[in-house]
Amino acid sequence: MTATAVLVAAIVFMLVGVAGTVIPLLPGIPIIFVAIAAYGWYEGFQVINAQYLVILAGLTVLSIFVDYLSSTMGASYFGSSKYGVWGAFLGTLIGLFVFPPLGIFIGPWLGAALGEYAAKKDWSQAFKAGIGTVIGLFSGIVVNLILALVMFVSFLVKVF
Repeated sequence: MTATAVLVAAIVFMLVGVAGTVIPLLPGIPIIFVAIAAYGWYEGFQVINAQYLVILAGLTVLSIFVDYLSSTMGASYFGSSKYGVWGAFLGTLIGLFVFPPLGIFIGPWLGAALGEYAAKKDWSQAFKAGIGTVIGLFSGIVVNLILALVMFVSFLVKVF
């Protein structure tokens, strides 16, 4: 495989990773990290060095915390229980496949609201929990998208 082909493959995988920050079920930032590490291994860690990989590993771990904390904090801030959070997760998955592309917006809210209603039997609280969960979910997506773009652009700057 030529150096150009490896570089193109790494960029393609990173673009899949960037898309994965928006599309549930794809571990976006870990894909970007693995693509950069694999490219570094291929080129003998001359351009992609250990210090750079440690920084990117830190960003990758940060993204995992953001994924977990954003929806949880959004749900908690609006008074949701774990049922609302799980409902939002399941609603996201179902919405993504059953009602694309609108399902990514409707699914988490509906899932959180139904999960919260099942727990507390209060539609007003369920509605608030659904809104909070979605706000947290999408704020996490935005933060992870920014992290993914920082990693991708930094790779391009280092390589080119």
